[in-house]
Amino acid sequence: MIDSSAPPVLSRAHWTIYLPSLVVAAIWAIVYVWADTREPPLAAIRSIALAIEAVVVPLLLLHAFLRARSLRVVVAGDRLDAQWGFPWARAVRVPLHEVAGAAVRPAVAQRIFGGGALALTLRDGKRHLIADLAQPESVVRAITTQREKDET
Repeated sequence: MIDSSAPPVLSRAHWTIYLPSLVVAAIWAIVYVWADTREPPLAAIRSIALAIEAVVVPLLLLHAFLRARSLRVVVAGDRLDAQWGFPWARAVRVPLHEVAGAAVRPAVAQRIFGGGALALTLRDGKRHLIADLAQPESVVRAITTQREKDET
């Protein structure tokens, strides 16, 4: 049964998907400054920190960007369409009556800054954890609302 009166609920990536990359960048910037201010300067450590800032941090940011581009969860009518993962894409496309449970599981940083992970359990026993969503609670609410309508 498709409820055409309810607008689709869409959740995409939250900005905290970039937070690990930014933390790595900040830590290695501090290491670089620390190594540079020693007397005599610690040239090897400074070079390692600079290499990490020049190579690893951009790769981490690119990976986070590509993950954010592929991440989306849509609840439209009586269907759930979720897509996530990079470099190996994963997808779940099921009717809502196949969803046994849905819950929000925020990580520590997401408790502070918002967002969270969507934990899905399907009736066949499969479990999926879709991390770094901007509005996982709205997805859970849409699933719950639609399932309650179907039960009545």
